[in-house]
Amino acid sequence: MTPSRPAALIVENQPFVGLVASDILGESGFETYHAYGAQDAIEVLGEHPEIQVVVTDVRLSGDVGGLELARRLAREWPDVRLVVTAADTDFRESEMPEGARMLRKPYASGELRTVVAGLALLQDA
Repeated sequence: MTPSRPAALIVENQPFVGLVASDILGESGFETYHAYGAQDAIEVLGEHPEIQVVVTDVRLSGDVGGLELARRLAREWPDVRLVVTAADTDFRESEMPEGARMLRKPYASGELRTVVAGLALLQDA
């Protein structure tokens, strides 16, 4: 079943940052879902198979960070596209799973919109 709108999951332990990202993507026509940590993200993905793109911060609360979450999602949900956001200058794109995109914080709204929309289109191809 193809959703009427593309869907994205935002995994962000800072509620305000997640809300802003959700607003940006919502204005671009995305249905958005939220998770505040890795376990929440896995549960949301299990409940919403229509999610096409996951945007996760590299720093998450709990035992599992965003990079480890991205690696697990790449293994268990290979059709879901991944965006990892990071403010860390030490973080390298080479540490991410193949096909994942990096987005440095702070990012511009247009930058988030463009990256996520491009990945959602790739999944539909």
